[in-house]
Amino acid sequence: LAPPVRLQQKITDAKTRQRIQVIFVAIALVAVLLFCFLVLGFVSPDQSRHDVDSELSAIPNKPDISLNTVEQLRQQYLNALTEYENTFRPELDKIDLFAWNQERSKQLALIKDKALSEFTESDYGNAVTTITELNELAKTTIADSRHKFQQALSSAQKAYQTDQYDEATLKIKQALMLDKTSDAAIKLFAKIETMPDILRLLEQINTAQIENNPHKELKLIQDLLNISPGRSSALKRKQILVNHIRDKNFNTTIAQSYQALKRGDVQAAQQKINMAKAIYSHRKEVKDVSIALQTLAKKQRLNRYRETIQQAIASDDWETVKQQATRALQDQGDDKATQETLEDATAIVALARTFDTALKHPYRLTYQKLVEKLNTRLTEAKAFSNSSPSLSNQAQQLSRLTKQMNNTIQVNVTSDNQTNISVRGVGKIGKTQLKTLRLLPGQYTFEGKRKGFKSKLIEVLIPYDTNSFHLDIRCDEPI
Repeated sequence: LAPPVRLQQKITDAKTRQRIQVIFVAIALVAVLLFCFLVLGFVSPDQSRHDVDSELSAIPNKPDISLNTVEQLRQQYLNALTEYENTFRPELDKIDLFAWNQERSKQLALIKDKALSEFTESDYGNAVTTITELNELAKTTIADSRHKFQQALSSAQKAYQTDQYDEATLKIKQALMLDKTSDAAIKLFAKIETMPDILRLLEQINTAQIENNPHKELKLIQDLLNISPGRSSALKRKQILVNHIRDKNFNTTIAQSYQALKRGDVQAAQQKINMAKAIYSHRKEVKDVSIALQTLAKKQRLNRYRETIQQAIASDDWETVKQQATRALQDQGDDKATQETLEDATAIVALARTFDTALKHPYRLTYQKLVEKLNTRLTEAKAFSNSSPSLSNQAQQLSRLTKQMNNTIQVNVTSDNQTNISVRGVGKIGKTQLKTLRLLPGQYTFEGKRKGFKSKLIEVLIPYDTNSFHLDIRCDEPI
């Protein structure tokens, strides 16, 4: 079978030959008509009438045909010929008539030649009969060819769809022989030409299926669909393979997720779960393994919290203990041991902050109400002396400091025996050269006054870590 390009060239050549034949027929008809008009113009009316009478007498079994009847017959012939050339001839040219029905092809040619010969001889009655016979035979031929064309095309299509290459080739040749201009037949011919490649792929696909290699089979089917997109069986098989591969990949990733969970590898498990979600996001298996992942992650976090708590307790870092215990209870609020640890950590941290503030402001320890509160906290801290060495050390420092801050310090005040001295908030000393006082450590304001002299105010801090303190105050600057 010739390739599509060669077939198209044959169709073009046939159409060209058809046009040439039509032109030749038209020229012949015009020549005949001109000849008739010339003859009629040069002969005498009597002679013309005699000729017409002779022509009429020549028509068998019709001796009384008038001139008008002759003209009608001529016109009938021309009309029938026009119908043949314009209606039937183009349809006949679509057929490779000689290859399909050699006898019919010869019969049409003979009848056409006979009709033309009869017309040329002015035998219009027989010419009309013959040309009518020609048109009827052409019509029958066209109808037969169309019927057989549809049968051949349908058979070729079925053979193509069922991968019967030889049968498809035979039937498409028959179809093109019956209508070489059919777009459907030409397109199907092009498809059938690809069948060797299709058959090769089908064989490879079958082998891949036997080998149980779905990935290879899917690739080959896609190659097949690229050549023949409309193959319903291939499309169905492709969808089956796609679903099979997706299911297999999904089950594999779920299994790998559980394997990662078994190893305690949360990150790898999460990656596999994400892959499974990308395949089937709403499957129950995804939900189940996600719950298992959350359980493992929670367990690992609790273990990390507990491990960090134990390390922090060992290093006396109760701020970290409190922080980690709080996080652990957020994950598992019913853990009694962690709750007790958090309570201890909270108490130790609060006591440590209280003691730290008191140690940084020792002179506030002279206030009795504050000392009473701190003594209560010191009593509470004894319960944690073994748990927090740093808290115990703070408590000891604060206890010593409290005692120091409540011991009076000897304060020696010297003056000129002329300045009246007083201690704001404490009392008057009066005029003296030397006065010894007993004052608690802290901030004091000494005031000196003398008539005719500027008064003096002296701010002093009596330290808690000394046995005695000396102060000289006198007003010696005249006003």
